[in-house]
Amino acid sequence: MSQKATNWMKLILLTGEYADVHFMRISAHKLILKNASDVFKAMFRFDANKERTENANVDSHVEVPDVEPAAFKVMLSFIYADDLSELDGDNAMAVLYAAKKYNIPDLVGPSLKIPIPKLRNVFSACAQTRLFNLEIYAENG
Repeated sequence: MSQKATNWMKLILLTGEYADVHFMRISAHKLILKNASDVFKAMFRFDANKERTENANVDSHVEVPDVEPAAFKVMLSFIYADDLSELDGDNAMAVLYAAKKYNIPDLVGPSLKIPIPKLRNVFSACAQTRLFNLEIYAENG
């Protein structure tokens, strides 16, 4: 395979562009999610009646295409165990997005307190915080 073709293959693997099969599955518990977020509570409210009449062993499948899997896992670790050990400069803005999307305000602050030099893309971080009307505090730099 030529170098150009190899580079293109690496790019589509990295970005997921043109992908037609997905292998990521992240398991969670509706009860815990509903207690952590009014967004999850509303999302799963309509499942309650359906679950009573269907087989309880059947898992629900929820697609979350706009949240990076690593950020979703950080959010779940925070919800379940108040654990932020995987929050870092590479995923802070994606975690911030997830925290805002699912209305988990206690996760917003830590996402903003990543030191600016450790952020993967400072310009993207500034743009995203402006989108959410948030400030990156000067003492973080």
